Amino acid sequence: MTEVRLPPEEFLRETERLVAAADARGAPLRVCGSVGLYHAIRHDDLASRIYSFRDGGETPRIMFKDLDLAAREKHGPVIYRLFVKELGYREDRETNALFGSFRNIFYHPSFQIDVFYDTLRFNHAIPIKDRLVPGVTLPLEDLFLGKVQIHAPPRKDLVDLASFLSAVPLGKLDRSYLTDFFGNDWGLWYDADLNFAAAVSTIGSLPASFSGADRDHVLGRLREYRTFLRDCPKTRRWEKRRAKGTKEPWYEPVDEVR
Repeated sequence: MTEVRLPPEEFLRETERLVAAADARGAPLRVCGSVGLYHAIRHDDLASRIYSFRDGGETPRIMFKDLDLAAREKHGPVIYRLFVKELGYREDRETNALFGSFRNIFYHPSFQIDVFYDTLRFNHAIPIKDRLVPGVTLPLEDLFLGKVQIHAPPRKDLVDLASFLSAVPLGKLDRSYLTDFFGNDWGLWYDADLNFAAAVSTIGSLPASFSGADRDHVLGRLREYRTFLRDCPKTRRWEKRRAKGTKEPWYEPVDEVR
């Protein structure tokens, strides 16, 4: 599957239904990725409008590729029974056999479901097993980290980032939690800084329907986040890694499983 085959609001209701079903079985599932981000910012008009141009077209359109979920690895058997035995979804047997301890793939009739266990393993690792608090999505901090950690992101992910920044002022986030990541991991810090810089061009390329005030609002938020990134306290580990710079790999390559 390459795109969710449900209208956006119906898809979000189905997403919430799956989260509630897992919660009822004592196996918390929380939405992450682009869907989690959109769910968190969808009631902010400007942020939602920005998000609607993530596919690069000239016409606004809310669309999703798949559904990313976060869970605890110890609840993998419960999630398997829910999706396969109770709801009748297909599983990707090869992927689940090879990578089942940290990632499962299931197929809802209208979309693909990726379940990430304990850690969001992309270009940088974001631990989440202790972050499955009540709600539909992961906390805002983790939605942000999951997006800003991408190395050399495509335009759609930069649009997602701009959408998030538009809706969420830095003061709404736990800055000490973010500092634990950015102040200790130079590689994550460096990719985040590159992505903030790239987002400036993305904001500038938004369609003419976005006013100068709209763009200035997002750019102001971007400056706020970049200032935090620059000024957050850094550890000796961070300083030692910065000295090596890009002479050594600072991120993990990620290949699509499917």
